[in-house]
This record gives sequence, structure tokens and C-alpha cells, in this order.
Amino acid sequence: MQPIELQEKHLSHAFFQFIFPFSLKSDISQPIVDYLKELDFRLFHLEDSETENAYYGEFRLNHRDIDSCFLPLTANILFPIAQHDKGFQRYSKKVSVEGQLNTKQAAIPFKVHSVDIIACPFALAFLTIRIEIQEISFSQSIEFADRMRRLKGDSHQFDIQLDGMTEQTLIDVLVKRFCPQLFTFINNEEVLFLERENMFVQSLLSLKGGESINPVDLYRFSTFCGYDPAGNPNVNANNLEFITHCLQGCTYERFGPTTNYFVQQNCFVGLTTTDITADSNSQSQRFFGFYYYSLLLTLFHKLVLLKIANSYSAIHIEKDKQEIEHLLYQINSFTSNYFYTVYPLTSEGQEIFKLIRKEFSIEHLYTNTKEILFTLVKYQDNNVAKKDSMLLLVLTLYTVICGIFSMNLFTHDLQGNIKWGHFKSYNPFEYFAVFIVFSGIIVVFTLAIQGLIQQYQNRKSQKKWVKNTIWSSKRN
Repeated sequence: MQPIELQEKHLSHAFFQFIFPFSLKSDISQPIVDYLKELDFRLFHLEDSETENAYYGEFRLNHRDIDSCFLPLTANILFPIAQHDKGFQRYSKKVSVEGQLNTKQAAIPFKVHSVDIIACPFALAFLTIRIEIQEISFSQSIEFADRMRRLKGDSHQFDIQLDGMTEQTLIDVLVKRFCPQLFTFINNEEVLFLERENMFVQSLLSLKGGESINPVDLYRFSTFCGYDPAGNPNVNANNLEFITHCLQGCTYERFGPTTNYFVQQNCFVGLTTTDITADSNSQSQRFFGFYYYSLLLTLFHKLVLLKIANSYSAIHIEKDKQEIEHLLYQINSFTSNYFYTVYPLTSEGQEIFKLIRKEFSIEHLYTNTKEILFTLVKYQDNNVAKKDSMLLLVLTLYTVICGIFSMNLFTHDLQGNIKWGHFKSYNPFEYFAVFIVFSGIIVVFTLAIQGLIQQYQNRKSQKKWVKNTIWSSKRN
């Protein structure tokens, strides 16, 4: 078997959106909104036509076209009209700064067009960084994506220069430059279950005229095979049949052979041989619009489902009664408000959305969540039935005993002016009747007080759950 011979290809344009999901601390919805406004981040909504040309370099994103891609119930979540509405609250800022990635093989200049911070329900958020590169080799684009997605740097391998600052990671240099207090809003104690050391990469690469797309190109980018130690283009497999098999079911070829898309859990790459220009921007419209929001929605679904599974695994079933109630509320709120079976309107949209969901294992995670819900409801029903049976037994015993003893033995002494001296002459049965009656009264009052306290605690807890589940900057 002959090894695969790689020939370097070149790109006229390369667009990247690096997506960093993180968890927000509770009760910080309004403070983070105030902070973003101070930094001149602007609330994104589709009715604001002025921002169609603001965040994508020389390209324009048609807001009406994006809105028409989704059903109204989904569009209302992705594009809420007001900042107090539930859903994805996107705040964007145009930055237009140039930077450079320095590696052992090359110095790669790039331009950051804009930054998004999207606050979502369930205390989740996404940081998106939009970057463009012109005139670059295909191997350099792979190396660029691999280095820039990392959340931990290596001073011996590369560094990133941006607007007079030098850092080891893209996140560090962007946050320090444009939102230095962002990390104070992040809940570091909650793990987000994606690759902990890498961001998600969405890319659109335009090959120069005369170049063609082959399976090896898609495989190299999906596995981030840029250069080998000697600085030559690299691929970590020699068997073309193996590579073709790896791409099966992950590739979207509706626009082939000129354009192919590939989806994995760590990247979404589009390769095209057509020139991407501002005049004919159907590719960029998909990239910045429908595909981007489909990725965000799927990432959101995956993270929430994984959070539910993680919370379930951490529950002590006999002790964490309140956590069980919380988890049941989360599951029901998520499935009723944010999880739908049909999202896009067009056949293309449904095809790409199904592909993304399949690669993110959404159906498997949702099935697991339904099993968790069934298990918790069954346990809760059994537990409530046991408590009700025990309470019924206690109250029945009190009723029977009071009926036998109290009404016949000493209740006549409680009529009119009570003669307390009579109690001294009671026999053991009469003392037992007195104990039963007064202890029964105490039990009834105790149960009533406990019920009121429990109702108050449930209302208080539910208000907190609602704030985290239905994200809103509305002051309470």
C-alpha cells in the first residue's frame, strides 16, 4: 500500500468562528448585561438592520433570511425581540483588530472582526470570536485552527500577538483586551463536558482557482493534521479507504463537488472551490447565519443534557430531596421550552441540522434524559406513597385510639370550668387518653407548620430555578 502523497493547496480566504462555551454564576444576569453595555457591546436582534454589515468584515448577514430559516417557536428562542425575553441574548462588538500567530513553521497574520457573548438559559453562555485570513496555504489554515482553538498555550510552540499584546491563547488575549472582567462571571466549578482544552471551531475555506476538494482535505482538517515535525504537510493515516470510511455519515455533499461540509464534535468545516465575495455571499450567509445558529442551538442542547446527566449522577437519592425536585424541574422546563423535534423550514436546513445533531449524539443524550426523568418520577411517586401510607397509619391510629379512650374517659372534665384537681385522680388509662389527645393536637399543628414551611421553601427555590432556567436580564 502506497502512502498518500500530499500536495500543498492554497486558499484565497479562510473564515473562522471559535466558540467557547462556559457556565455563568447564578444571579448575575443583570450585572453581566450592565458590564457588556459599559464595554459597548450591542444587543443583537433581527430588527436592527444597521448591524447587518457590522460584525462580518466586508460581508453582510441578511437578518430576514436567517429568521425565515427557523420555525417561529425556535426563532423566538434564538432571536428574542427584547432583552427581557427568554432565550439567547446575544451581545456583539465590532473590534476590527489585526494580529499574528507565530509558530515554528510560519507567522500567520489574521484579522479579528468581532466578538459575541451570548447568555443562554440554564446559566450557560458562549463566547464567539470571528477571524478572517487571506492568502494562506491549506496546511497553515489547519495549523492556525489547531493553535487558536486551544485554551492552554505552549510558549515553546507558538504565541499570539494582538493589538500590542502577546499571549499564549486566543481567549487570554481577547478577554484581556476587550472584556477583562469576564472571568469573574464564570462558574469555574461547573465542568462543561466538552473538550476542556479546546474551543469548537467553525471554518469556511475557499480554495484558489484550479484546486479541487478530496476526502483527504476534509480528513486532515477534522483531525487537525497540519505539519509534521519537519514542517511538511501531514496526515495521520495512509489508507484512503479508512479515510473515506471515517468521513461517511459526517459529510454534507448537497453542493458538491464545488462545496463540501464536514461535521464532528470539535469542528464544522466547509471547503469550497468558489470564490467568496461580498457580491455573491450565499456561502458567508450560511456560515455566519443558519449554520452558526444551528451549531449554537445544538451545543446548547448537548450541554444542558450533559448537565442533567451529571447532576443525576451526583445526587444522593435518599438525602437530596430538594435536588431531585430541582432536577425534575430542569428536565421538564428544558423539554417544554427549548427542545423541539423540528427546527428548520427548508429541506437543506433539516438535512444539515440532522447531521449536526447526529454528530453531537443529541438523540442518545435525550433518550438518557428521558430515562432519568422516568426513574426520578417513579422513585418520587414511591417515596410519596410510602410517606402518605405512614401518615395515614399514624392519623388512623390516633383517630381510633382517641375514639376509644378520650371521648369516653376524660373529655367530660374539659367541659365548663376545668377542675384541674380531677387529673390527679386519673387511672393509667385516663392518663394515656390525655396523652393521645394532646399529642395528636401537637402532631396536627406540627404537620401544618411543616407544610407551610415546605411551601415557602418550594416557592423560594422555584424562583431561583426559574432565574437560572429562563435566562433574562429583567430585574426581580
